[in-house]
Amino acid sequence: MSFTSVKIMQCAVAKSGQLKINCVGVGVGVILYNPTRKIAVGLHILAAQASTPLPDNPAKYANTAIPYAIDLLDKEGAKQPLSATIVGGAVMSGMSAESGMGVRVVDAVKDALSAAKLDINRDETGGSKIRSLTLNIETGEIAIQ
Repeated sequence: MSFTSVKIMQCAVAKSGQLKINCVGVGVGVILYNPTRKIAVGLHILAAQASTPLPDNPAKYANTAIPYAIDLLDKEGAKQPLSATIVGGAVMSGMSAESGMGVRVVDAVKDALSAAKLDINRDETGGSKIRSLTLNIETGEIAIQ
C-alpha cells in the first residue's frame, strides 16, 4: 500500500493508500477527508496565526492552512462533506503548561475549522503525548498512535 507522509509545516493531498502525519507534539495534525470522493488532505500546523494574509508557507499557520487545504480539495472536486480529525497541542518536556503554545495552536485550528463550517469528528489534543495520525483513504479508518 502506498503512503503519503506529511512533514512538519507541510500540506499533502492523498487519493489512495494511507495518509500519515507522524510525531505531532506542540503543533496540530489535521486530516480533512471526503469519503465520497476518497480524497484527503493532511496538514502539520506549527503556529496559530500568520502575520501576513499570504505567508510564504500557508501550511505553517492555522489561520491560513485550513483555507489553503480546503482550496486544494475544491480544486480536486472534493467539496463537502468533509470530515475533520485533529491531534496534537501537547505540552512537551521542558515547557510550562502556562506557556500555552500548544493550546493556542489547537484553538486557532478549531476557530479556522469553525469558520469553514467544518465539524471535528475526532479530537485528541492536549496532554503531553506525541501522536501520529494515519488515514486509510479507501476505508476512511483513522488510527491515532
